[in-house]
Amino acid sequence: MSAAIPCLVDRWSEENNNIMLTWKQNEDNLESSQDIRKRCCSESLKLLQKIQGVPADAERLKLEMTVSYNTLLFSLGFSNPSEIEESLNHTLLRALEAAGSQVSCCDPVKLWEAVLQTFGTSVYAPYVHRLLLIQWVLWLMHCQLERILTLLTQINHKREHSAPVNLQTETRNLALSMEEDSSLRVAMAAKDLKDLLHICTVICQGVEQLKMEKFSEALEAFQEAKGLPSPRSLLAQIHTLTGQSFAKLGQPHCALHFYRKAVEVDCACHSALYQSALVFRQLGNSKAEIEALHLLYSAVQLQSDKSSPSASLVSPAMLLGGEQMTFISRVPSSSIILHTLAHTCVFNGSISDGVEYYLDLLASLQSDGKNLVSTGDGTSFPRIPMVYLEAGFALLKAQRYSDALVVCEEVITSTLDFIPERLLLDAVEKQKISDSDVVLDKVDFVLWAGAAHLLQAQAHWKLKDTKEAITNFTRAINQLVKVFIKQKDWKQKHLGNTEAMVERMVTLEAAKGQALAGRGLCFLERGQLKEALRDLHLSLQMSPGCKNTEMWLTEVLWRLDRREEASAHWREARSTSDTPKSINLPLYLQAWQEDTAFDFTDLKKKMDEYIHAKNVMT
Repeated sequence: MSAAIPCLVDRWSEENNNIMLTWKQNEDNLESSQDIRKRCCSESLKLLQKIQGVPADAERLKLEMTVSYNTLLFSLGFSNPSEIEESLNHTLLRALEAAGSQVSCCDPVKLWEAVLQTFGTSVYAPYVHRLLLIQWVLWLMHCQLERILTLLTQINHKREHSAPVNLQTETRNLALSMEEDSSLRVAMAAKDLKDLLHICTVICQGVEQLKMEKFSEALEAFQEAKGLPSPRSLLAQIHTLTGQSFAKLGQPHCALHFYRKAVEVDCACHSALYQSALVFRQLGNSKAEIEALHLLYSAVQLQSDKSSPSASLVSPAMLLGGEQMTFISRVPSSSIILHTLAHTCVFNGSISDGVEYYLDLLASLQSDGKNLVSTGDGTSFPRIPMVYLEAGFALLKAQRYSDALVVCEEVITSTLDFIPERLLLDAVEKQKISDSDVVLDKVDFVLWAGAAHLLQAQAHWKLKDTKEAITNFTRAINQLVKVFIKQKDWKQKHLGNTEAMVERMVTLEAAKGQALAGRGLCFLERGQLKEALRDLHLSLQMSPGCKNTEMWLTEVLWRLDRREEASAHWREARSTSDTPKSINLPLYLQAWQEDTAFDFTDLKKKMDEYIHAKNVMT
């Protein structure tokens, strides 16, 4: 039997080395590496089963631990982590059995304590430490930092601790046996895996500190990670996280510096571009924000055209887990980026660029087969009718009135079957969340249809067709008044106990105010002064403080020979800001009166003369 053992060891060692040779010859080939990995995993597992099919023996211990290390490495991409940990524990128990030790406890921490005490200073230490790296991988994948700290502390137990034990210190001072056995090949050198685990552990700890809003501690972790060896893509993410820490600490310019470094290191670091756009928005630098969003959208589009699979057995993405990587490299979808880009361009006056982005977005939505009235998908992407309305608004601003009419007609026809005849709301009655959501949807359909008619009316007004404009302003008003609140003082009450509902009602009031003002202006141009007076008065009740509406009302009153009232409204208009408070309104309801080009020069002259004459008389 003693002669048979070396024979088996030699045969199995050769089998292991052949599997590893196959892997090494193909691991850099991205196209075939996954297939080769599966094959190597299968063959390595069969070999391990053969080795573990006989009683554990110290003569085969180095071989068994090496084959187990290789098999577990290959399994990381295919097997359930719990199955991998079970296989690892089985190998450790067999190792203790071969050494004559018995452990009844299945707790991994206690098991590792026994293994390290048994083999920590023996010739088996490098093989045990390789398996310890696998345990580290499994715990890091689930961000189990406390367990990792306990494990690493056991390795460093001989060292005097002059300071409180913490993970960064233990990782930094970790002393593992990294010697390689030339007679037994491995799929990944232990030193390479240990270095990758070190930096990813530090990053993981920094991310956890960021989540807990301990920004200074997070910054310290990322600055340490920056000094460790890492792939370029990971270094770029470290720069990005450093920038995020500075941004949270109120240092936006330092944040931008590190975002720039991230892109310089890896031009495919999309999260750095995204975070840059957020900082530029915070700083009010719309030009730089638009540029960053444009670069981000282009980069994301290029990435979608080509996949970049990793041939590495263990990657940062694997070690940092899904939740961690989502936090680190979070970037909105291309649709959200394109919408943000279009919205930002239009909001900041880059109308022609915004229009093109909106048209690209509408084409993308249509190609994806998105239903215009589908419910939200839980992302930050707005409801699709809102996107169409924003596009219609942008086209209107770009003087593409016919195109604006077509886009808005899409909203009108798509929402037609969902609009209630009348919607009566009670500001006092408390609603269930589910009921509140249904009511919100109904209010939205009314608002979208009303806003679409409103934009169409503005387009007709721009086309000098006041008759058609009046028709569409009227349609807008008729839609918007379908929502009615019982209480007149609803703004002081919690409408259905939801901020969302209050926001919708404020938006509805603003839309009604704009529709009434627009129709009043059309009546004014057509000389229908009484109708103009009625609508402008009602508009100011809905949206008080609009300077242009006050001016139009002054003009109507003057023409009706109601000079004193005209004078009062003139004074009111002079003390009012140029635009009403519309900060929280949707883009498609941003004040349009600025585009009316109504000449108030003659009115100003008349009012100044009237007020001067009145003052002289008194």
